[in-house]
Amino acid sequence: MADWNEIWKNEKYPMWIENGNLAAYWDKDAEHRLRRLSKNKERSEKQVKELNLRHTDVVLDIGCGTGRLTIPIAKRVKFVYAIDVSKKMLEITKRELENNGLKNVRLINTNFENFNTNKIEKVDVSISYNSLGVRDIKNVLEKINKITKREVFIFTFASYGEWLDRSLAEIVYGERIKSVPTSTDIICHLLEEMGICPTVKTGHNILQNEYDSINSAVESIMESYKLKSTLKENIKRFVTENSVWDGKKYILPQCRDVAKIYWKKRNDE
Repeated sequence: MADWNEIWKNEKYPMWIENGNLAAYWDKDAEHRLRRLSKNKERSEKQVKELNLRHTDVVLDIGCGTGRLTIPIAKRVKFVYAIDVSKKMLEITKRELENNGLKNVRLINTNFENFNTNKIEKVDVSISYNSLGVRDIKNVLEKINKITKREVFIFTFASYGEWLDRSLAEIVYGERIKSVPTSTDIICHLLEEMGICPTVKTGHNILQNEYDSINSAVESIMESYKLKSTLKENIKRFVTENSVWDGKKYILPQCRDVAKIYWKKRNDE
């Protein structure tokens, strides 16, 4: 029988931490992430509408980032606990909350894996959007399930490239990546071991990064994934073949499969 938690620790967790300190990495990316995500607020609103929220709900947003979902959620519910490992991300979220006149959110700076959930009340709904950068995923799933009274929504990657376009993932991680279970596969297997039968819906997500030049795109990818110089020509080929010049910037789209993993708590839990 496969040990899915160990598979996560060995195969998925290194992907999250390969940039070094997790908090430092996201601190560095905070403003760039805000600029990119601010261009697609309609998608965020659409995603929040699918969460079955009620105006009386208390919600836990795990890995809230710059508040992309926290803001529209807070406008619909009673209270939100927003957790993130990055101080810079939370500073931006705080600024956005103030700009929207929202006072029903408590920001918590920590990695959810280390967070003592007894410090907050049980919540009606928990959500995590591509933010489970944790080592012990089984423990985290159990914590999420325990603290939630009604519904849990986990959005995560459903293709072997994870957050990378498949072609780029094969360059970065090699052919072996094709044989590694996806995050969705691992999480679903662990939930089944916990006696939970989640509903899974998979869709496509296209991320578009902007660069001043082909070379700057190559350097950015090389730095982000700490790649060996021997891969540089392959990365440059990928960028050249897939980038589009819009008159101002090079746009590099990356297509990823993302799954919504959803379950409703039983009355006896």
